[in-house]
Amino acid sequence: MNRRGGRLFPIPFPRTPRPTPEQREEQQQSQAPDASTSNPDNVLYQPSPKDISDVTLILEKTGNLPPEVVGIILDYAEYWACTIASADYRNLPSGHLAIRGSHPTENQFLLRTEPIGLSNWSPASPDLWRRESTPRLLDPEAEAESEYPRATLEALADGPVPPFEHPVRKVVFDIFSRDQGWSDERESHGTYNHSYTWFDAGLELFDPTIKCPDDCPDRQNPNYDERSIPTCAIRPLWPVSVRSEPDVPARYHHDLLASPEHCIQRNKLAARPFHHHHVEWRATDDIDPQSTAAEALENAGRGRATGNGEFVRNLKLGDIITVWGRARFRSWSNNIERVQVKVYWAVQ
Repeated sequence: MNRRGGRLFPIPFPRTPRPTPEQREEQQQSQAPDASTSNPDNVLYQPSPKDISDVTLILEKTGNLPPEVVGIILDYAEYWACTIASADYRNLPSGHLAIRGSHPTENQFLLRTEPIGLSNWSPASPDLWRRESTPRLLDPEAEAESEYPRATLEALADGPVPPFEHPVRKVVFDIFSRDQGWSDERESHGTYNHSYTWFDAGLELFDPTIKCPDDCPDRQNPNYDERSIPTCAIRPLWPVSVRSEPDVPARYHHDLLASPEHCIQRNKLAARPFHHHHVEWRATDDIDPQSTAAEALENAGRGRATGNGEFVRNLKLGDIITVWGRARFRSWSNNIERVQVKVYWAVQ
């Protein structure tokens, strides 16, 4: 997680002799990426919540402006707090992560963002933070009690907290990836048609009904106390969790094809070079999923229902965004160099 040059969670990648193809694939799936977040080259400055609070006071006092007007000015200037999460696979022996269709790992968890607004919270176990959370069924009768009170979450913010229930203004995805570089669909080469490798955005939150086990790595941290929120309290909301039989543990349900509401980006079909996709989701987006504008999104490789702004507008304090890499069908491969997510949220 990036807190303007704050803590990093580096992961060493030992240099080993050139592996066989089988060893390389096993190595790719077992080695975690550097899922710590750092300030990338394209980020020059990101204000902290305190910076925004200071600027707000300056505008209110020296400009003699009411808070409502100051809020409009800051929104117009996009002067928002920002957190950055990234996963970089270029240190793997192959130089990238390969997700292969028709393999057990064809749906792979890649990263999660810092809980929105909770800049004073950090995972005691970086390894646990980098893994997908345990699938959990939600009891509809307990749904109203499945989130921490706002006061508990606000105590984990370092500085001013957003006064809004839904403070997020923009989510930016930067993905460097490609597919396997060939396809029998020659007429679609270089387009996003018939592309079966892609990336989805998921959603998680902290659930107070989840009890942290005694052997949880968070409990081994000397700074842990009963007021802390452990990493294992994360509940996935999407992908959804399902259970096939009463006594069988819950599992994730992964759709066969890209979700119109969650697909961030598909890879270009049969494009050999790694391609940089820059995708922005905004709270002000208002594209009808059935419109011609939504069709244009789909032609650009995005989910046609990702342009209506609902995902961003519904994000709350403490919510966590995840990114999943997908590949479908035999011989399809989603090759990933790096993934980055920037979340912008308003403090005033």
